Amino acid sequence: MRSIRSLIVSTALCFFGTVASAQMTLEDLKAQVDSRSGNLSGFQELLDDPDPRRSLAAVEGMLASEDSNLERMALAFALTNPDTAIRSTALEHHFTKLPAIAVSFDASGVKEEEMESFIKVLRSLGGSMGPDKIGSFNYQPAAFDEENGCYPQAADKRYCAMRLGRGFVSLYFYAPNAVSGRWVNLRADETGVLKGGVNFDYGRSNSPAGTLPLTIRLLN
Repeated sequence: MRSIRSLIVSTALCFFGTVASAQMTLEDLKAQVDSRSGNLSGFQELLDDPDPRRSLAAVEGMLASEDSNLERMALAFALTNPDTAIRSTALEHHFTKLPAIAVSFDASGVKEEEMESFIKVLRSLGGSMGPDKIGSFNYQPAAFDEENGCYPQAADKRYCAMRLGRGFVSLYFYAPNAVSGRWVNLRADETGVLKGGVNFDYGRSNSPAGTLPLTIRLLN
């Protein structure tokens, strides 16, 4: 019988087409996972492999296993991993499922004379803000569009709303009555949080002039 290590690595490589001779299927993996559901230490050992290629193969196999315990374990490991390729794999898997993306912001740097304009922007995003000027809004693009290589806007699929890069997510923002918007990059740090900032200064009077800090927490 194969060891747990060879089982997961060969399964991941087979799934992603990098080892033609691998015979293990995802169904085989799920059966093995079920039989070992009480002991996940072997899988953690796979993730911790010092060879980043083997670690990445373990992440890919566990994410493809359709086992919720292994999936959470792989996501927690990969989203906080310093290796860009491993972190990118987790980001792609996370956003492929299209959860409602909760974006938090800190508007404490917005000046009082700019607040009315900022609130208009916030309303256009369907967001809310507390008295401490900390708030959030949901960002919900449509499913991935292979032709355009992006996640289009839910309301108008002709336009891109989100793109994924190596270790970062790009979101498209626009302001009310603005001719065009702008792309904002949020990079994943080693705590499983995407961080970035957006500037809503579109040249109009009393537009928020500074950069608004944004965060997206990927792990509960």
